[in-house]
Amino acid sequence: MSHPTLKLENQLCFRAYTASRLTIRLYKPILDQLKLTYPQYVTMLVLWDEKEIGFRELGKKLQMKTGTLTPVIQRLEKLDYVKKVKDPLDDRKAIVQLTDAGEALIPTASKIPKMLAESLELTEEEYLEYIKTMDALLGKLYHANHIDM
Repeated sequence: MSHPTLKLENQLCFRAYTASRLTIRLYKPILDQLKLTYPQYVTMLVLWDEKEIGFRELGKKLQMKTGTLTPVIQRLEKLDYVKKVKDPLDDRKAIVQLTDAGEALIPTASKIPKMLAESLELTEEEYLEYIKTMDALLGKLYHANHIDM
């Protein structure tokens, strides 16, 4: 006997999973030009905005655990896009700083959202509407998981 609630096409989780995979695949050729992977790109987004940030705070913003974030930062250091230094106020803590080479990526990187919207054939309004819709869903997911946004 078939159970409609158990059909793959009726699952929100599968749509979210597929959307994530397809989105990252769409970003890949764009990010390859900057020598970045998707996790490195989202890390750089924070650093382009903050210029420097505590390692733990960065992990919280990206929702990455230390074991996941450490290799991302190490690869970005090898590219000379960031550097990790000791916090002058507490040498047990680390700070991640944007380098000049990392800052030099900003003019190219700033075109990425528009390139993505164009590849999806979205108007700016549609692009912003999808962001709002995803934010609403994420808010519900955070709430259901008892996580502060």
